[in-house]
Amino acid sequence: MISVLLQVHVACALISIALFLWRGLAMWIRRPVKQRFLRRTLPDSADTLFLASGVVMAFLLGVSPLEFEWLAAKVVGLLIYIVLGIVALRGGNMRVKRISFIAALCIFAYIAAVAHARNPLPWM
Repeated sequence: MISVLLQVHVACALISIALFLWRGLAMWIRRPVKQRFLRRTLPDSADTLFLASGVVMAFLLGVSPLEFEWLAAKVVGLLIYIVLGIVALRGGNMRVKRISFIAALCIFAYIAAVAHARNPLPWM
């Protein structure tokens, strides 16, 4: 069960970042995605499944972000990623949107590295 959830979680992570990258690049070239399904419904669905699979895995494994520093780092990183993503895709100033987009991609890379290394400082 856990191995299937992990595969779903990783697949959703790849889908989520691919959709964010696509929407961010569309923002960058000033050609935003117009269709609501592609702009909101599909990414929100993938992100919801992504988060749900992570929560269910944590529950089934009996782990808590309060117990493991690396899991707490992922949760904090996720919150920062969400805020940066909102600013990048819905903010006003193009310079701020672009900086937020790049920062969100860096935070996503950090979250993935933490998950892989199970260490809040994965590059040390």
